[in-house]
Amino acid sequence: MKTSIIAACLALGAAISPLHEAAAAYPEADAKIRFVIGFPAGSSIDNATRIVLDDVRARTGASIIVENKPGALGVLSMAEIAKAKPDGYSLMPSSSATHSSGPFLSKAFQAYDAVKGFTHIGRMMTFDVAIVTNSAGDYDTAQHLIASAKQKPGSITSGYGSGTGRVVAAAFARAAGIDVVPVPYKGQPAAVVDLVGGRIDFVASDLGAVMPHIKAGKIRAIAVVADQRSPSLPDVPAVKEIGLEAVDVRTWIGIAGPAGLPQEVINWWEQQIKVSLANPDVQTKLRTAGMDSMPLVGAEFRKFVQAQYDAWGKQIKAAGITAE
Repeated sequence: MKTSIIAACLALGAAISPLHEAAAAYPEADAKIRFVIGFPAGSSIDNATRIVLDDVRARTGASIIVENKPGALGVLSMAEIAKAKPDGYSLMPSSSATHSSGPFLSKAFQAYDAVKGFTHIGRMMTFDVAIVTNSAGDYDTAQHLIASAKQKPGSITSGYGSGTGRVVAAAFARAAGIDVVPVPYKGQPAAVVDLVGGRIDFVASDLGAVMPHIKAGKIRAIAVVADQRSPSLPDVPAVKEIGLEAVDVRTWIGIAGPAGLPQEVINWWEQQIKVSLANPDVQTKLRTAGMDSMPLVGAEFRKFVQAQYDAWGKQIKAAGITAE
């Protein structure tokens, strides 16, 4: 009788165990996954992340919420995620702004190891950066902007609301041999608002933040900071076409979490990146926003993060920018 009871208990335990494991599988049905974005609503990182997360929600039914914590070049989101429990329920969009350039621009980033202090899950997309001016202003070409800056050194202002914008503007000025006055903003959208209002002369911006304004005719793109033209702006010359050196860095957005994420979490998000970025609807939305679907996961993505950290550091030092 005793043996029968023990056997029955063991059988019951075996039956319950798979159910328990299934219930605990990531993501758990009632759990919310937080995505902390260190930039304001309407920024390229915010827009692109939401496009992908909307698709993930629709396909999987996962409960995903987005929290914007803008300011300090995105370091607020890094601080939030670096100290979070590594269970997969607190994540962030990693990017060239936070994990490539930020550590070289702000001392606040130096409290965190941008490469080894996070679990880098995968890249979602890349995007081009353009030099944009007010459509009603005098600078209708890059040549006109450069000529004016040389005639009146220190008179041209460049607004930026991200590490990417600051570094690319500085690299453009260095390649053109001009002196510009950098004007910081809390985010790229704020810089673009002042550009539209005629309060600054140009912005080096990722296309996602400015494409709606370009289409509306409020601002104009006068150069793409790359070796070749952007598919999103085929009529706008690349800086190489006007005799300037392109910036040897990539602007990108990915997904990261705290160091030590379980492999189950990594595997789940890698799969979501692959499936969502293969969705034609997602690709179209990103392309409309001036971005290219460029998924990359695993060891290759981790190598990419390290390589971009090194490349951005090199460009920032060459531009004479020091961490503040």
